[in-house]
Amino acid sequence: MRAVAVTPGVSGSLRPIETPEPNPAAHEAVVRVTQVGICGTDMAIVGGMHCQSPSGSDFLIIGHESLGQVVDPGGAAGSLSPGDYVVATVRRPCIHGRCRPCRSGHTDMCLTGDFTERGIAGRHGYMAEYYAEDPRFLVKVPAQLAPVGALLEPLSVPEKGLRQVWKIQERLPWAPRKAVVLGAGPIGLLAAMLLRLRGIDTWVFDIASPGSAKASIASQTGAAFVNTADVPVSAIAQALGPVDVIVEATGYSPLAVEAIQQLGNNGVLCLLGMAAGANAVPIDSGAFNNALVTGNRLVVGSVNANLADFQAGVDDLSEFEKEWPGVAASMLNRRVPLTEYQTAFQRSPEDIKVTVLLD
Repeated sequence: MRAVAVTPGVSGSLRPIETPEPNPAAHEAVVRVTQVGICGTDMAIVGGMHCQSPSGSDFLIIGHESLGQVVDPGGAAGSLSPGDYVVATVRRPCIHGRCRPCRSGHTDMCLTGDFTERGIAGRHGYMAEYYAEDPRFLVKVPAQLAPVGALLEPLSVPEKGLRQVWKIQERLPWAPRKAVVLGAGPIGLLAAMLLRLRGIDTWVFDIASPGSAKASIASQTGAAFVNTADVPVSAIAQALGPVDVIVEATGYSPLAVEAIQQLGNNGVLCLLGMAAGANAVPIDSGAFNNALVTGNRLVVGSVNANLADFQAGVDDLSEFEKEWPGVAASMLNRRVPLTEYQTAFQRSPEDIKVTVLLD
């Protein structure tokens, strides 16, 4: 079968390969992949970032954002049927499932770091015509949501991050009313949509122009779009007043430092972006400490997601379609056939979510 792979750690090694179709265990389902989303992690892997191939392999099939259809439900016959659309989760339990989070199904909170991840660390990904998987890690997507199903994995990231924020803020006898999202990539826009579903006043800050597709998507959900050339992150509090929640979705670490100073008292900063490159900034550690202590402010980081977050994402994708028909689908604004897979990694400023089509 056709697939796309890299040699781990080698920049420029992205290439098409022919590899055997999966040989599933009795309990595993076989899935035909229809499309795979490309994210910053994939771009970094293609650029030579460290990743890990499965044991016994000198290559890694990339891609961890999938949408596919069940070919053979295997041991899940009854709960899955041929033709069902599914999205597979990414992380698998640590070796021997030895930590308590992994044993209880919370692989996103793994304590050991010995987990594997499809398309990233120790397991082949989904940019192949077929894959086999334990049904425990498959999330069924209703057929009517198939046009936006490729957004489920990225949506699971803010689902988890904001789930933690709401849990943290149960310490307060009132609900957040004002939120800022830094970054209008897929994670940022999806976070803004989740915030708007809760009726929270939301501002999305990004370097994109006010006339861009990103700005249009934000505004269609009722969020305000702000170009950081007009209002820099350092001026958020001055421009908007106290902010209850800030979601950092750019991965540009200096913004995380600036964002702390923009939170209102009792506010929470949720970090969803992985910092890339050397972006060290000087920091007044005393002022940083005091800003948290005197303002009851909190910072929470969130990576990966739980099966429950994927399932919540299915429900929220449905709500997106009810509230803003077609808006989520407009985020999937460049689709590339498998034969032209290289172009999916040639990003343009207007790209939001690029997908590679395998069907």
